Amino acid sequence: MGIVQRWLGGMVLGVAVLMLPALAAAAEVSLGGFIALFAIWDSTQINSNMSQPVARNNDPNNQHGRLKISAERTRMNFTIKGPEVWGARTTGFIEWDFDSGGSEYIMTGTPGGGWASPNKARVRVRAVMFRLNWPETELMLGNYFSLLSEDGPEAAKPGTSGIPGLLWFREPQIRLTQKFLGTVTAAVAIAGPLSGPDSITLPGDQAATNPYLGESSETPRVSGSLRYEQDLWGKAAYYGAPRGFSARVVAAWQRSRFRSFTGQGRIFDQNNYTAITVSQGNQQYLNPWVVDSSLFIPILTTRSANLANTMSLLTHWYVGQGMDLEKEGLPANTSYMKFDTSFGGTRVGDRELARQFGGFVQLQYYFTNQWFANVIWGMNRVYGVSRDQWLGTTTSADPAKMRQHYYATLWYRPIEALKFGLEYTYARTDYFQKVQAGSCRSDFGQNHRMLFVGNFFF
Repeated sequence: MGIVQRWLGGMVLGVAVLMLPALAAAAEVSLGGFIALFAIWDSTQINSNMSQPVARNNDPNNQHGRLKISAERTRMNFTIKGPEVWGARTTGFIEWDFDSGGSEYIMTGTPGGGWASPNKARVRVRAVMFRLNWPETELMLGNYFSLLSEDGPEAAKPGTSGIPGLLWFREPQIRLTQKFLGTVTAAVAIAGPLSGPDSITLPGDQAATNPYLGESSETPRVSGSLRYEQDLWGKAAYYGAPRGFSARVVAAWQRSRFRSFTGQGRIFDQNNYTAITVSQGNQQYLNPWVVDSSLFIPILTTRSANLANTMSLLTHWYVGQGMDLEKEGLPANTSYMKFDTSFGGTRVGDRELARQFGGFVQLQYYFTNQWFANVIWGMNRVYGVSRDQWLGTTTSADPAKMRQHYYATLWYRPIEALKFGLEYTYARTDYFQKVQAGSCRSDFGQNHRMLFVGNFFF
């Protein structure tokens, strides 16, 4: 899959470059993006986005510091303005970066993802879409951010921020957006169903003889959102621009099929897991869903473009089940088997979608138009899992019970094109199971991070 994605990314970029003169002759084409340099020191062997859980404190292979410096996160895009049609303005957008290895930890287990080989970054297409815009209506088609991926925090490396995958999730979709009364925006999207990097696969011999995913869907992923935004008592900054009060809610659903199988798994025990044979006798149809919401509240406000002495509160929370999203990377936190009966030494059960809630709170203050700071606390928690009935469907299933991230970031933006950040992050992962290593047992891990980033926007 990684080879195919890299080949397709290179092909799309190559075609885009070759077609640029022809596109420029037929439409207005502009180049944009940013160059970014990150320097990160971690106290453990966690990946760059902190999208993976922190290794337990008694894991000697992961409990030592690491420094990484990389410019992989450089990103570029083409915006193409086309002719009008049916009274609508037409635009296209292609975005790519050089970090296709960044998610490979989830796919292959390679520690640190793309940061394990910072001088071998590869092209990755992030967005390819076009849209038609009328005064109050927009029709968008292509691969672009999900309706769930709005109102993210302004951290240098926000990690999951309590919302695994939602903040970066892009999906192939057809989306219709409509504005009402100047303050209300409604949108609906029909997208390709999710079957992400932590999808359930058939184990053992079945995987060798039939490598298709054990999880699939015959329905599209359907999303809908509603947002209210208005200047009620003044504005505060959001990503460097004045913004009024905003309230948003969005929901998404799909129906997934999980194939039956028998294979090696594990159950909770006293200080370690115990290996067992598990079986899901019949295929099952389950319903992954999520409801997501956010509030942006100006506290100290402005009525002009001057952001000095403004303060805002951004809070963002979700609840759902089967959170099989882009950056989740935790198979046991998406679905598991619930013990029903024993047969011939095999634990037989039905598949359950893990239920989860989480979110973050961000407080941001602008000292001047150039200097500002924010603090963030984010968390997510799996709930409703019974230790007596949980069946792990692989020999490596190790569900995290709760993850927390704390951020403190100081930003300096002397001009629009330059932005520098210094950030401290504390991350903690609590697991359902204690694991013995040597004479120590542990069910949690902690990471401390210091980060510097420099951005040049163009």
